[in-house]
Amino acid sequence: MKKTTIALAALLSAAVLAGAQETLSLELAVTTALENNESLARSRIDLEAAERAVGVSWNGLVPGLSLGAGTSRPNDGVESTYGRAQASLTLSSGLLSAGKQARLAYETALLAYGTAERDLELSVRKAYYSLGLSRKNITLIEQSIASAQKSYDQAEAKRKAGLAPELDTLSALVTLEQLKPTLQSARLSYDDALDSFRVLLGMDGDAGVDIAAVDEADIKAIDVAGITAVSPSVSALEKQLAEARATLSAARSSVYSPSLSLSASYQPTYAMEAWSDSGSVTASVSFSLDDLLPWSSARSAAATAQDAVDKLESQLASARTSAAMEIGSLARKIEQSRSALESMRLNETLAEKTYRLTEEAYRFGTKDILSLQSARDSLARARLDVSEEAYTLRAAVLDLEYALGVPFGTLGR
Repeated sequence: MKKTTIALAALLSAAVLAGAQETLSLELAVTTALENNESLARSRIDLEAAERAVGVSWNGLVPGLSLGAGTSRPNDGVESTYGRAQASLTLSSGLLSAGKQARLAYETALLAYGTAERDLELSVRKAYYSLGLSRKNITLIEQSIASAQKSYDQAEAKRKAGLAPELDTLSALVTLEQLKPTLQSARLSYDDALDSFRVLLGMDGDAGVDIAAVDEADIKAIDVAGITAVSPSVSALEKQLAEARATLSAARSSVYSPSLSLSASYQPTYAMEAWSDSGSVTASVSFSLDDLLPWSSARSAAATAQDAVDKLESQLASARTSAAMEIGSLARKIEQSRSALESMRLNETLAEKTYRLTEEAYRFGTKDILSLQSARDSLARARLDVSEEAYTLRAAVLDLEYALGVPFGTLGR
């Protein structure tokens, strides 16, 4: 089932990339971005490089091999021809820690890639909702233009009937004409945002794409008390600290651990029409006394590694505190936004009723054109406030999901 879903998403993404007009759902937009975003592709290359490094981290255990051949004629005039084969291997504490460090580096790269995916998904979801807000704004302006046109037609009819002054008609016309550049500006802003969205999804600039309709948020109360947070920043520092501790361990081992060298050679020689051979096997243990000196480079490297560990431990403690504070702040922001959205929806209902009553009163001549325009502006502002607060609420929930490390779309349902 999962393979079928991935294949379907890939086909839809290919259709979008080919330039066909596609209406993207939010989830398909996320899938398309994860498959085609250029920045994420570069992170994937880093991950593959770290994986290759793990695969060859054992190569220090492979002995060095060499083959050679030659001929010589010393002063006694006896010419000899020889061949040589040699193998050597040096074992040290650094060789043993290299594999561990490579694995830690791969885990860090894997975490960084996962964080890059999360960052991209967060950006796509926010951009998607932002496009929905921009399109809603365009719709509201279009509705305001339609209402302004209707008001102008009414004012002109009343003027011709001698029931309203010419100033009302002129005022209604000015209001109508002022809304048209606002609509053009909103459409241009939407087109620019859509271009940026294409780049985020890894699409060509001329790819035909649009988003599906975005409903207003209906977010339920969120309780984060029972959720174990997995902050991306904290996780990254934990991996960096593990790497730093491995580096420190390797640096200390290099100071106090000896090195073991093994070598073997074999040399057959042909001289005076006869073959002879010789060979040797050597094993040696060495220990650098210089590394024990306080001013040695090895001791200095160990001290530097200790400093790095101390700094990362301090950063990790601060990051954990900051992450907890951020989660609490976002939870409070969501509750405040939910309350504000509820209030704004009531205000929108009131503004709609006020406008209808004012419009009716204007038709009967008990309200002037300025009152009608004011009521219409209040309604447009109330509707836009609801849309903007709904976006703010969605964005805050996304930020909280990101900070907690939970899948997007799981909170507030």
